[in-house]
Amino acid sequence: MILLIFLTFGTLAVVLFYSHNDFKLTSSDFKVIKFTIYQAVISALISSIMGMFLARSLMRQSFWGKSILITILGAPFILPTIVAILGIISVFGRNGVLNNILGPLGLNTLTIYGLHGVILANVFFNIPLVSRLLLQGWKTIPAEQFRLAESLCFNQKNIFFLIELPMLKSRMFGIFAVVFLICISSFAIALTLGGGPKSTTIELAIYQAFRFDFDLSKAANLAIIQFILCLALTIMVLWKQQTEPLQIKFDRTINRWDVDKTRLLDWTVICICSVFLLTPLVMIIADGASAIQLINLVILVALGKSIFVAAGAVIICLFLTISLGHAIVSSQTNIRIKWLMEGTGYFVIATSPLVIGTGLFIFLYPIINPTKFVLPITGLVNAIIALPFSLRIILPAMQKINQDYGKLSDSIGLNGIHRFFKLTLPRLRNEIGFASGLIAALSIGDLGVVTLFASPQSGTLPLTIYRLMGSYQMEAAKAAAFILLITCFSIFLLADKLGKSNALHK
Repeated sequence: MILLIFLTFGTLAVVLFYSHNDFKLTSSDFKVIKFTIYQAVISALISSIMGMFLARSLMRQSFWGKSILITILGAPFILPTIVAILGIISVFGRNGVLNNILGPLGLNTLTIYGLHGVILANVFFNIPLVSRLLLQGWKTIPAEQFRLAESLCFNQKNIFFLIELPMLKSRMFGIFAVVFLICISSFAIALTLGGGPKSTTIELAIYQAFRFDFDLSKAANLAIIQFILCLALTIMVLWKQQTEPLQIKFDRTINRWDVDKTRLLDWTVICICSVFLLTPLVMIIADGASAIQLINLVILVALGKSIFVAAGAVIICLFLTISLGHAIVSSQTNIRIKWLMEGTGYFVIATSPLVIGTGLFIFLYPIINPTKFVLPITGLVNAIIALPFSLRIILPAMQKINQDYGKLSDSIGLNGIHRFFKLTLPRLRNEIGFASGLIAALSIGDLGVVTLFASPQSGTLPLTIYRLMGSYQMEAAKAAAFILLITCFSIFLLADKLGKSNALHK
């Protein structure tokens, strides 16, 4: 708990202390803030609209392999950002598949860098998230409402405005805010596809202040702005979730009678979104497999470092999650303490790796050289960033165990460490397995705080791929991305399998 408080509130306090005497923003800083908000608004808006249409089409149509398609379409959200960006460049870049088609036809070619590229990449990553969240929303609509609509001979317009729109109104703002939060924190996208005076986000400006100018004061000032934006959005999301109306759900499974009327439109949406989301993945697999002979010792060593960072992040995050979960469950009688501890765990959502990294760097720099501890620091920050996701998986299971066996354990004197190892831990195996896979997948592909601390001779595999791209060794970068893709997907599939196993035991 102390470690968690230091790495969240403590690093923020360091940033605030460092900048409070010299807090100033230049005209270029305001342009950076404006661009950050603008690209996030456009990206979130497009992602929300396209994700809504995709979810609605998938909800109305039934076909073989639908569940497999939904799982695959969710892959971009887990996929390492740098890998997906390479795939996007292979499709939409200057020498990409699309421009190779448009050029011979005499049409204007596309540019992947700058505002257009940042928005394109953000949309690519967030359409799956929006569609998955809205699919859950559509399943909350009682089937009785659709049966009543059928009996009243409702048309598509009536169905949408009277049945589906109320659900969308209760969820779309929260979803939009979450996507907006992700987009203003998309450092890797801005680093690879943005840049330049006109396409610099706040996090990219923090990185530039560190790496190029070594202006810690400017980095701290920008980190404060980044945190304020993220905190405001987090508060809005939590407030909106608490004010959503409660719906009574009965039989949720129904065969929609209106699917034939919308089949052509639905399949058009499904096909367009599938091609948009899956083509970059196919290109990475194809290009990476063909360049596999370019894998060298540098790439393999970087992969080993990434696995080491991921393993450390898993251990630290699970320790924090279980410790915090145990404290929350033990304080069920004190609502205020429980709320405070649980809120501390989810407070991390309002921060970003670059903000925490800035605070850590400023704190450590007078004492030690942070670049010498790049891997432990990266693993530590990744563990903190993954904490809300891990807590969301493990905490409900710990509360259920306490509800089912707590009184019995108290009656026989089974408490403390013995209670945890004999009762709680064996019943958390599935949740711990699923959380471990998710944490590892998120950590192994991270290109965030490592860029602040890594020396030119060190770094994880995502950073190595970025450096290969920067030196125009695109074939070697694609080969390394292929290896990273295989590693991440293996972890993702393992996590998915453990999650399904967990569902079967409920």
